[in-house]
Amino acid sequence: MLLCSVQLMSQSLKKANTQFNLKNYMAAAHLYEEVFPKIKDRDEITEVAYKVGECYRLVNKYYKANLWYKKAVDRRYKENDVHFKYATTLMMAGDYKLAEKMLKAYLATRPSPEMIELTKLKLESCKFIKTHENRANLFEIRNLQEINTKYGEFSPTTVKEKIVFTSSRFTRDSITYNITGEGFENFYETYFNHETQLFESPRLLPGTINSRVNNGTLVFDPNTNVGYFMQCNGLSGDDKNCNIYTTYYNEIENTWSKPVIFQHNSKEYSSGHPAISPDGKTLYYVSDRPGGLGGTDIWKTERTDFGASWSEPVNIGAPVNTPLNEMFPYMFDDAGLYFSSNGHVGYGGLDIYYAEWKDTVFDEPQNMYEPINSSADDFGIVFINGRSGMFTSNRTGGVGEDDIYFFNAKGYEIGAKGIVLDAETGKPVEHAIVVLTDHTGIADSVATDHEGVYMFNMLQQDMGYYVVSLKDDYLNPQKKSFTTEGIQQNIILSSATGYDLDFKITRIVEGKEYEIKDIYYDLDKFSLRPESIVELDTIISIMQNNPEICIQINSHTDVRASEEYNIVLSNNRAKSVVDYLISKSIDTKRLSWQGWGKTKLAIPNAQTEEEHQANRRTTFTIVNFAELHLGEKAVFHMQAVDNIKSKKEKIAASSEPKIEGVYFRLQIAATKKSCNSAAFEKIVNLYPSIETYCTQYPDGFYRYAVGYYMFLEQAEAMKEKIDALGYNSFIVAFKNGTRISIQQAMSEIQNNTDKD
Repeated sequence: MLLCSVQLMSQSLKKANTQFNLKNYMAAAHLYEEVFPKIKDRDEITEVAYKVGECYRLVNKYYKANLWYKKAVDRRYKENDVHFKYATTLMMAGDYKLAEKMLKAYLATRPSPEMIELTKLKLESCKFIKTHENRANLFEIRNLQEINTKYGEFSPTTVKEKIVFTSSRFTRDSITYNITGEGFENFYETYFNHETQLFESPRLLPGTINSRVNNGTLVFDPNTNVGYFMQCNGLSGDDKNCNIYTTYYNEIENTWSKPVIFQHNSKEYSSGHPAISPDGKTLYYVSDRPGGLGGTDIWKTERTDFGASWSEPVNIGAPVNTPLNEMFPYMFDDAGLYFSSNGHVGYGGLDIYYAEWKDTVFDEPQNMYEPINSSADDFGIVFINGRSGMFTSNRTGGVGEDDIYFFNAKGYEIGAKGIVLDAETGKPVEHAIVVLTDHTGIADSVATDHEGVYMFNMLQQDMGYYVVSLKDDYLNPQKKSFTTEGIQQNIILSSATGYDLDFKITRIVEGKEYEIKDIYYDLDKFSLRPESIVELDTIISIMQNNPEICIQINSHTDVRASEEYNIVLSNNRAKSVVDYLISKSIDTKRLSWQGWGKTKLAIPNAQTEEEHQANRRTTFTIVNFAELHLGEKAVFHMQAVDNIKSKKEKIAASSEPKIEGVYFRLQIAATKKSCNSAAFEKIVNLYPSIETYCTQYPDGFYRYAVGYYMFLEQAEAMKEKIDALGYNSFIVAFKNGTRISIQQAMSEIQNNTDKD
């Protein structure tokens, strides 16, 4: 039996080694892990631990790689490079202190001069982290939960109004890619829904662009409607390397043509990650072809004409390229080049850098810093406009492996404040509903307090808005428009800061004559003078904003001239107002007029010209008062006010509490719509004791979070359970109630452990 057991273990180990040599790393890792507890020989245990670490490192599962490298290091594995490899995965996990220790241990093994230089670069990066950990955070980021899965999503790009990205999620026809244990990579497309402020559910890119093997990054040239993309293993799946292919986009039919291999290709080396200049004349791409500085370099080729001919590729050289890997180039404009690299000083894995174009060369690359970069791999950046865009990261706590993140230049805290007053009394109007709508149609509402004041927080930068106030027994006033475009400071927009967002609203009173001021006629004439039009346009606005009211236009004269004359004159003047309103598309059924002459004087014994002018007035009366059902409307209005207040109170009550220390939660969703407890329903039903929170953040999103975990491992274990319910959750970290990065949280925990 013992002999059989040894033979079975030997066979299992042989199978694992075969998969490892074939570079089927995930298959090999699973086989090694199954056989590991059965191994008795110390050297064999250490060898397998090292190889499992290698498997996970080579598929970017650095946290798992750390566990196995530690086993190998603790057992004094004989291979000198284990300390260096362990250090690189430790850096990707954010454990810079232990990484620094491993790097120094590696230097003690007397590596080659090249490796000494590389180790010094890594040590410099560990110092870089310490000197930049308090650097100002310039961007806000959001994990795109709506399109990310537990598999890999990466390298988004813009195609007209769509976003195209690559994913290793399984489709109906997918087979497992043994190297990663996921599906083969395909292109997907999605649209941004401006109403929900979220991306729509992705679908496979139509046409013949996707193949049965791996398709990588794509870039689209709007000048020619041609897409350039990376495809590995050839269209047949038999090749061993990667090359660039082209495909034509038929915008009318929304399909992509059958791929054609790019002019510069080879079976001897790989090329990929294409990027096109804005004018479509220069293609940047990544290759390990001979003549580079080492690893993968960025090369460029120029279009020799507007056909398919491209110049001989040229290596763009230092300071962009290094002896290590430069990847994922991207150009937003002609000012410079974005790319990812692990050959410059940075946070650990691939970092995103920007190199400005200076005359004929690229300047020294600048690190994009946190939160764009992290200790993990960050790459594939693309801008939607000058302030926002997307990038890819496999940082800890994401929805899956590689995730796509949205970023936006960090905004200012902008609010809008106003007061609603009674137009006649000047007193505050309590319980008026004020509605704020942005130019995409997203609306929010608040109710005025007992002082008539309303307030909106967390307005977006560079956005157009309008506000309107509503009250059941008042005429609805004209909309007030404003914009946050160009605002570069924290500010409350109000009359105090130069924004007129106050309202004077008019109460509806049965039989009341509302004076229309500044209506002028020439002496003994009834045609409207031009300066009267401004005030009449206000009446048009009232009629449009209050479509249920019908009015009568009343015209009055002073006591001078005969009664018969004044009746005819005032009647004609009232009709001229009605004729103007009808010319502006106000329904004739809603209008009537009456000339009163001098029968209803405002000042019976007028003596001065000012008093005579007060008698020469134009007014309107609401003639269908009973049909407005103001009593019923008051009930509905107060119900709406109560709902608004209740919703705000619920949001405030369920918001993130300011708990002391570092902790973790699971975010299950983000939306621009107000909090809805239904989002938590499946979790609460199965885990009734779990804490749930919905908090509105400065970017306007309501974020749904669950749980409270002191350790990252606890959060990861709960994430698996929650995602099994159908959620695409990811882990978020907090310190004293303020959201921080996972990297910062781990550093805080490590520092506290060291102090203890």
